Amino acid sequence: MDKKETKLNSEQIYEGRVISLRRDEVLCPNGQKSIREVVSHLGGVGILIKVGDKFIIEKQYRYALGKEIYELPAGKLEKGEEPLEAAKRECLEETGYRPLEMIHLGDMVPTCGYSNEVIHFYYCGKSVKEERHLDSDEFIDVMFLTMDEIEALIKENKVVDSKLFTALTLYRTKIL
Repeated sequence: MDKKETKLNSEQIYEGRVISLRRDEVLCPNGQKSIREVVSHLGGVGILIKVGDKFIIEKQYRYALGKEIYELPAGKLEKGEEPLEAAKRECLEETGYRPLEMIHLGDMVPTCGYSNEVIHFYYCGKSVKEERHLDSDEFIDVMFLTMDEIEALIKENKVVDSKLFTALTLYRTKIL
């Protein structure tokens, strides 16, 4: 049986700076009609950066969660921007390291039930230190942690960023 749903009509509900929301009426494979609420997002990148024997992990306050969390260096794609270029840009902006080599690790869809967002993951094992260029509303602490230190944070349930989990899994699968 073909499981594809057919869009019958669509209503734009919200258009924001980062996301938009629409309400679609769809025809299901069994002939029933249903509603799908879809969050549209341009997508993003996450970069696992290794400097020597340590990885760059960021700690920043996330308003939606109301607390600081450990994260992978990451950022949003600009309209029309290729993921590799976004990864290079975000790497330098957030960490101050200009990548000399980037390896695509894979992609992840964080919330496929209601969003079209795709996060593209890269590994940077060679870089040069330059100056950070944070956005005016970014306040990011850069930390250099060994894999053992990152794993200890995970065991203590101090890591909640799905991007970091995904990047580490892809790294272990494709690089190690």
